[in-house]
Amino acid sequence: MAPSSVIRYADGDEEEWPIQADLLRAASARPRPSLQRPSYFFEGLRAQAFWPRESFPKVVALLEACASELSEEVQSLLEDALSSESGEEPPRTKRRRGIEGAEGRPDDRLERNKNICSRTEVTPRSSPWQPQGEGLHEGVWLKLELWARGGPLASGKAAPKTRAAVAACMSTGEAMAVPPGRAALSYMMCGAHVKPHCGPTNHRLRLHLPLLLPSPQMTGLTVAGEARAWDLHRCLIFDDSFEHEVQLPPLSREDALSDARVVLLLDLWHPDAGFLREQATQAVPEREKCSRKHAYTV
Repeated sequence: MAPSSVIRYADGDEEEWPIQADLLRAASARPRPSLQRPSYFFEGLRAQAFWPRESFPKVVALLEACASELSEEVQSLLEDALSSESGEEPPRTKRRRGIEGAEGRPDDRLERNKNICSRTEVTPRSSPWQPQGEGLHEGVWLKLELWARGGPLASGKAAPKTRAAVAACMSTGEAMAVPPGRAALSYMMCGAHVKPHCGPTNHRLRLHLPLLLPSPQMTGLTVAGEARAWDLHRCLIFDDSFEHEVQLPPLSREDALSDARVVLLLDLWHPDAGFLREQATQAVPEREKCSRKHAYTV
């Protein structure tokens, strides 16, 4: 078998995929449908924007069983990050007291929270949350990377329960544990907009498990012209090789945590991509050669 191939992304970063170079060349040259325009388009894979949860019973059951616990961990993590940056008490304490009773005018509180969450100079030493750097969005969009390059990332130690759940998913055979598979926590504030775009390949699917939402159900995701809502603690699976966009509702509660949308993002093998999965199990990527900084799409 030919060695795995290095993929260069539009931003100049690279990642090694465990796929034969001739297959990648053919996939990159193949014509694409108008609404499904990945950089690499493999033949013989069913094309549908959204997938039923029943297609991935192991991962869905595992994640939904621990969703409440993961939500608590993520909320605590965000509270700690916000309070350490602002020097104020954690946001949850403020919410229990009521926003109306919090010190400072609403506009001042909103501006402080937006400044904290939209910082562009966050470093691993100060926070595991990093700005999304693809240049596709307006508003606040941060990520906490959990899995990439075929293994767990150090930043995931900040959320040990979530990291363990991801690792368990990777052992099911349904999740994509090899490149370009990845997992992350994706944080957006209400009002964020992510422009229409397509993921890099059609041999993976993307799962969202909503862990924090302003309400039990939230609209904002559109894939191939079809809008779907996020339901708290319920997995939503879509094919990100289709054109997709996010437009979150406007800010309402003027609080960086109450207006948060946090989903666990996890990549899955396309059910028809068995030939690629088999090839990937035979290839051992040289992870130390990968310089990809892993920009996550929604």
